[in-house]
Amino acid sequence: MFWPVPRCQQLFAVLRLLNRKHVKCFPFTTTSQSAIPMDPKATHMLSTETKSKGRDGEEKEGRARGDTSSPHPFSLFSAGAAKRRSKNQEELLMISKKNGICPPEKPLCVAEWEELKGEFKGSSKFEDVMLEQMINCNSSIDVAKSLLSMVAMRKGDISYNLLVKYLALCVRQEQMAEVYDVYDIMKVRFKTLETGAYSLLIKGLSGSNRWRETLLLLQEIKKVMTPSKGNYGDCIKGALNNQEINLACELYHEMLAKDLIPNLDTLQVFFDTGKCVKDDQLKSELLGILLYLRENQLYPGEALMQSIKLWFESIPGEKWEGHLTAIKNSGKCPVCNQNLEAIHLSQEEYNALKEKIIKDVIQGTDTFRKTSPQVGFKGLPLTGES
Repeated sequence: MFWPVPRCQQLFAVLRLLNRKHVKCFPFTTTSQSAIPMDPKATHMLSTETKSKGRDGEEKEGRARGDTSSPHPFSLFSAGAAKRRSKNQEELLMISKKNGICPPEKPLCVAEWEELKGEFKGSSKFEDVMLEQMINCNSSIDVAKSLLSMVAMRKGDISYNLLVKYLALCVRQEQMAEVYDVYDIMKVRFKTLETGAYSLLIKGLSGSNRWRETLLLLQEIKKVMTPSKGNYGDCIKGALNNQEINLACELYHEMLAKDLIPNLDTLQVFFDTGKCVKDDQLKSELLGILLYLRENQLYPGEALMQSIKLWFESIPGEKWEGHLTAIKNSGKCPVCNQNLEAIHLSQEEYNALKEKIIKDVIQGTDTFRKTSPQVGFKGLPLTGES
């Protein structure tokens, strides 16, 4: 539970820098929309000495964090917010291409960042563009930290957009200690986050010891929209990795009820879990997933196919054998000689498939390397296209 705090109340937040002996503070000012936990011990953000563990178990130290927000607090529901974010994203892309900006390979000091910024055309967007490029190049976290350190020292504030970009980089590299830090900072600074930030946090926390917090974040998304299949998939993975079978099945059926088609990697985690956990309920669910794939004509990729094969072969008391084979014109399986089910497409489905192949394969960038565009276009009149 969280209590609102006065606008001018100061908190302290620290993003740890490369040199642990010299920790710099990023001051933020909380707003009336911010919240702090009832119990100061509930989050290490308010403690004077913090420790967090990454996946490798290594302890990292930090100090108390200070928080000051900008005079215009972030609001997901403010008028024109979505349009402004979209416009800003387009501007960042144009500026990045124009300047040909490239992130440094090692952390820079404040003076070096200032010098680099002076060479940048459109300096007001420098930090945003630089972090975008760091994400694209998968730059070192330490380089991103040094940039945020410069921003904090110069402005006394780190904006919401910069925090989200830094979070995206941390999630991509599975820097769990940093994900925890950014999450705790944002939890205190902002009452509401964008669904994109919630999705990043769900993805980042799902593989950690704090995976249960993804369920709370999922509920926050539900307040404004239907969560994506990726949101559900990450929560399901967190539950299955911790052998919470009932919870994972509940989330799976919930997303099906919302007409969301699960990602194949989500289904793969079910079968991977089934190889290790011998449970009648889970076995029933896995058979149900196979029926779901059949009824909806969803075809597994190689990774999921291998997981299904290994699961069948691991069932106690049953002697299943899986074999890789090719489909023959006869329509029979070369291994078991059973007739394979045909794919029946409606006229609407056929037209949609034809249009997609023409657009993505023949006309688009997905053209087969061995087929030139000139060769591909020769076949268009045969399909009724001009």
